[in-house]
This record gives sequence, structure tokens and C-alpha cells, in this order.
Amino acid sequence: MHYPSFSIVLTVSAIAAASGLLSACGGGSGSTDATTPPSSTTSTTSNTGTTGTTGTTGTTTGTSTGNTNSRITAAIAAAKTAASTDPLCSVDKLGDFYWEIGNATGSAPVVSGSQGAGSVTATTYFNIASASKWIFGAYVLEKKGIDQVRSNTSLSNGLRFMSGYTGFDEEACTGKLTINSCFIAGMDGTSGKTSQPDPTMVNLFDYDSGHDQKLASVDLGLGNFTAAQLDTEYQNTIGLSKGFNMAPLDPLMAGGMLGTATDYSLFLKKIMKQELEIGRYLGDQAVCALASACPDKVVYSPIQLLNEPWTYSYNHWVESEQGKGSIDAYSSPGKWGFYPWVSPDRKYYGILSRHDRATGAYVASVKCGRQIRKAFMNAL
Repeated sequence: MHYPSFSIVLTVSAIAAASGLLSACGGGSGSTDATTPPSSTTSTTSNTGTTGTTGTTGTTTGTSTGNTNSRITAAIAAAKTAASTDPLCSVDKLGDFYWEIGNATGSAPVVSGSQGAGSVTATTYFNIASASKWIFGAYVLEKKGIDQVRSNTSLSNGLRFMSGYTGFDEEACTGKLTINSCFIAGMDGTSGKTSQPDPTMVNLFDYDSGHDQKLASVDLGLGNFTAAQLDTEYQNTIGLSKGFNMAPLDPLMAGGMLGTATDYSLFLKKIMKQELEIGRYLGDQAVCALASACPDKVVYSPIQLLNEPWTYSYNHWVESEQGKGSIDAYSSPGKWGFYPWVSPDRKYYGILSRHDRATGAYVASVKCGRQIRKAFMNAL
């Protein structure tokens, strides 16, 4: 059964002890009942109707043109207003959340805020669920290069969720120590399912964790890696912040990463500056991911809840409200509401950070994050 895997303050030293509770469960086909990471704060708030009571002053440093620029000033004000007053960003609906917009070179966000009671900040530690996918996609392109990814069907189909490795049981991954043991357990432990794809699913888009787990275990040779070894590999290959960690007892490539908005912003900046190969190929070979737009090519897609003609590239989404070749952003929303994006021109990134186990939490984050983005961009 498929579920969208789009996403609490926890110290890194406590991860191992809590890892049995940190079911990644955010890759695309697992249960929505993953245990929320333990936290000394909460990501929800009572329905007081108070919006943006904390942190709405935002941050106004780190722009290359300086904060005296009238357009930037206007954009900052517009973003703050959207975050605190737009109905789609209501704390009553979303609970407490943190958001920021930044550029590639600034040491701090251009603008940011903690909405609600302030329990969620830039350093609040979450299981980011399917926001993990973008990180793995960046890793694959860095290791293999664009020529191999484009020419090797196993790689290109795997990264675009068309490989036929579907029906993955994410819950079976919980408690596993290595990437391969997670892969075997998730594919029901049968050699046929792990050695050969389902021929009826090949070349069809199916948002499922099996694609990434197979790529990591087989194509990338990471099968014997533990979560700690993967963390080191990510750090050495794509310069991923040490603030990120794969859930130690749930090494799910498509949904097991834990981190903060600050950690993720550093990753997005590397993409925007094209320090990573994927930064030059956002949206490359994107495939249709909405069944109503191409019913014979899509098996399952979480975007059906938005009913927008998004497409899917190398482990990241190409957002488009209207379709017809338009691109609104590149992104990788997590099941529980962690939502990172990069603008089509790669000049700005944004993050909306929260943790909400309600069904469709990622949709609410996308809608709010999009309103903040539109307000900011339209004012520039």
C-alpha cells in the first residue's frame, strides 16, 4: 500500500539510543504511523489562532546586493506578511513551523521566521523523510556523472522511479543495520524481488522506496554500509553537513535522513552554486508524475493530492501548477511537512520546517511554502 513520503529536538548522541523509534517511513510506500523522533519541544501548538508571534522579524543579512536594496526590502516584507497572514500558512492548520528564504552566497537567510509559539527553529532536528531523496540523487550523480546516469537505464530509471523495484515495505526496514538488509527485508526477502524488477512496472512512474534502495545496494555498491558509514560517505562525496544522520536502525535511502533546516540550507547552496553535479541538471529527463495527465504512465504519485502537473527528475520534483513547460521550483517535500525548494533560476532557495503526522502534511507545507515564495519573488 502506498503512502506519500514527504516529512524533535534531539542531540546527535541520542540518535543511536532512539533509532529504534526513528522509523524513516518516508520514502513512499510505508506506514504513516512512524514514531515521531523524541523531542524536548513540540512542532504543534494549541489552536489559539495566533500566527507568527515569534521570529517574524526574520533575518535581513547575507544578500549580495545589500539589504538597502529596495526590492529586497520589499520582498522580505512580503514574505513575512505571507507567512504570518496567509490562510494557507495558518498556525491553526500547520502548527508551529520555521521558514526561511536565502541565496547561494549569504551566510544567513535573506529572511526567516518561526511562526506560532516558536518551538520550531532553524536548528530543530527532524526526520526529513522524502527530503532525503534529493540528497541521494545528488550523491548518485556525483559518483556516476551525468553521462552514465543518462546512458545507464538502471540508473536513469531508478532515479526517476521507473525501475520496477516497487512494493517496498518500509516498516520491514526498521531495525536493520545495513542498506542491503533493509533492501532484502523491504522486498519481502525473496531473491526474485531483489535480483529482478517487476516487468509490469518497468518504465512506469511509481513513487516507491524500492528504487533508491536497490540503486544504493546494487548499483552503487553500498549494500554492506551501516548508517554511520553512509553518513561518512555522504560527507566525503557531496560535502554533506555532519549535522545530517541516517537513522541508525532504519537505513532507508529514500526517507531515513535526520537533520535541520540549517543543515539542508547548506546542501541547497551547494546545488545552487553548482558545486554538485546535480546543480547543473535539475529537471533533467523529467517524467510525468500525475496520473490524470498521463494515466498509462503513472502507477502511484503523491502529487495526486495536489492535482498539479508536476514531473520527476533525478530524485527531485519539478513543480508546476500550470504545466505547459512552466517550472515553479525544484523540490523534495517530506511526508511530515519538511519542504525544501530551489527557484528555477537557482538564485534563491527556501525551506519550511515542521513535523506533522497528519495525512497530507506535505501538501499543507507545499501550499504555505509556495505562498511565501510567491510573495517574495513577486516583490523583487
